[in-house]
Amino acid sequence: MFRKVVLLFLLLLGLPAHAFTDEQNQSIEQMGRLNGIALSCRYFGQVKHIKKALVEALPKRRELGRAFEAVTDQTYREFIANKSTCPTAEAFAADVETAIQTLKQRFSSAQ
Repeated sequence: MFRKVVLLFLLLLGLPAHAFTDEQNQSIEQMGRLNGIALSCRYFGQVKHIKKALVEALPKRRELGRAFEAVTDQTYREFIANKSTCPTAEAFAADVETAIQTLKQRFSSAQ
């Protein structure tokens, strides 16, 4: 679902959605989901960590940042609307680290 929203968003902007692989797009979506949860749960240190990892790993392309922000916003809204429970700080930090490592692997040659 998120991937369809992101691809549609990129198409509406007239940007080349095909420039990145599905795996790369999935990594950006995962980082956006984690960022939305971090904001909802007030894990602000993780928000900074996620954004730093994105700046370091991603090519400097506006559509990637917009896709990340769109998923972040959607996840944040759904988390609040569903009255979801926050994961423990330790479990969440482990999930973030795993997602960052995957992101780095998938984008290591894209810059």
